[in-house]
Amino acid sequence: MSLIAELNRLQAERGYLREDDLRDAAERLRVALYRLQEVVSFYPHFRTAPPPRWEVTLCRDVSCFLAGGEAWGAKVKALLAGEKDVEVREVSCLGRCDRAPAAMVNGVAVGAVAPERLAELARHPEKHHEAAAPRRQWRIDPYGEGGEPFSVYESWAQRADEVIATLKAAGLRGMGGAGFQTGLKWELVRKEAATPKYVICNADESEPGTFKDRVLLEELPHLVVEGMCLAARVVGAERGWIYLRHEYEHACGPLERAIGQALRRGLLGRGFEIEIFLSPGGYILGEETALLEALEDKRGEPWNKPPYPGTRGLWGKPTLINNVETFAMVPAILKKGAEWWKTQGARGHQGLKVMAVSGDIERPGVYEIPMGTTGAELIQMAGGVKGGKRLKAFAPGGASSAFLPADKTGVKIDFASVQAAGSMLGSGALVAVAEGTDMLGVAANVVRFFRNESCGKCVPCRTGTQKVVEMLDQILAGKGNGRLREVLPGLEETLAQTSICGLGQVALNPLTSVLKAWPEVLNR
Repeated sequence: MSLIAELNRLQAERGYLREDDLRDAAERLRVALYRLQEVVSFYPHFRTAPPPRWEVTLCRDVSCFLAGGEAWGAKVKALLAGEKDVEVREVSCLGRCDRAPAAMVNGVAVGAVAPERLAELARHPEKHHEAAAPRRQWRIDPYGEGGEPFSVYESWAQRADEVIATLKAAGLRGMGGAGFQTGLKWELVRKEAATPKYVICNADESEPGTFKDRVLLEELPHLVVEGMCLAARVVGAERGWIYLRHEYEHACGPLERAIGQALRRGLLGRGFEIEIFLSPGGYILGEETALLEALEDKRGEPWNKPPYPGTRGLWGKPTLINNVETFAMVPAILKKGAEWWKTQGARGHQGLKVMAVSGDIERPGVYEIPMGTTGAELIQMAGGVKGGKRLKAFAPGGASSAFLPADKTGVKIDFASVQAAGSMLGSGALVAVAEGTDMLGVAANVVRFFRNESCGKCVPCRTGTQKVVEMLDQILAGKGNGRLREVLPGLEETLAQTSICGLGQVALNPLTSVLKAWPEVLNR
């Protein structure tokens, strides 16, 4: 981690990474210069040329696309054209889908403002600061109605086997996308004989439409830290890291305060420490093995599994990785019990779920719901479809999940139910699409995202997504030749079977789901 940490420090200090700085760093850190150069060339956050005085980044992905982001961004660019101290560029999802169309000015988030206002902020960024999150009541917060934060840890720290049994009884599953049983994962790492062991919180939430973990970090950082401390006691870990995407750097403040509180209460500093690692960027870093490569100061490229991180993770040692939401749910389950957790669901389902809702929706935001809530109910909680329009489609699990037509909004939000409906719960992000929207345009936007974010390691993913984007662009321009329908099934199967990680395996799913439900979109 010393290489990337030093590169982050140098860039923060000087604005970019000069060749002389890299040579000096290589000498000080006693590593070959090419090691620094290969890292710098991989991560999009690093600059090797002087930055502009003011940088404006515009989100180009699905929630912002649905909010008119293309026209909005074009106007911003026109307003700032000729400003020699301002650079405007498009980037992948900024994790502010609830404020679409979203942007950042020198790393500070701006959203849902007129182009003229954004241009003014770009010229005078000192006038803008990201607003603090409003307070709300959370059912997953055992301290919301009183009680001393971190007291759950104090009651359970010496009861590792009971913690595992309780999580198993509650049926808590990983909320980052894979849905693996949390209690079983903790048990497997606990049983590993190799030491030292590590605990990592994956806070590299980067999938379009997904921003629930950002809100949890802002509002419930103490639960994330407490969940990690409990995990460390159970598995026998000595060190922990919160792997935080750099667009969420504002969350460092709440997290550092929570870490400080845990230190004063004795959860940290007695055999377990937590550090925040600021990611140098890229959607691929949310994949757990790519994340581990970054922590080891390498290019963030996934590796084949097995081995799995639980047996051979960071520096070859047993490593427990869960996402923000999973860790945040553990304290409430231990305090109130597995049976309480089960009763929080609806229609025979168990537990609670935190969902991000965005797209063509009246009140985009994060909603805490019972598992078993229907898609229609969640959309109504968020105020219904924007402008009173009818719903045409929705993606129930973020950009990588298959789009479902409006007549499937009765699907219950639960791992098995959404899968049975033909999609997946994925990253826990419902994206609504209103009637009248060009679904091929939406699908093309999503495929472009995966093309842009492919790490390039797997040839089928790297070249396959590019070829599909080229064909989609031709079709959207009225120049299609009919080949997409012919080659897509085989190409999708190739990517699914030959890609190392989930990006390539699901990159074409949203497109194929659109062509299945609305085959007429190719008739142009």
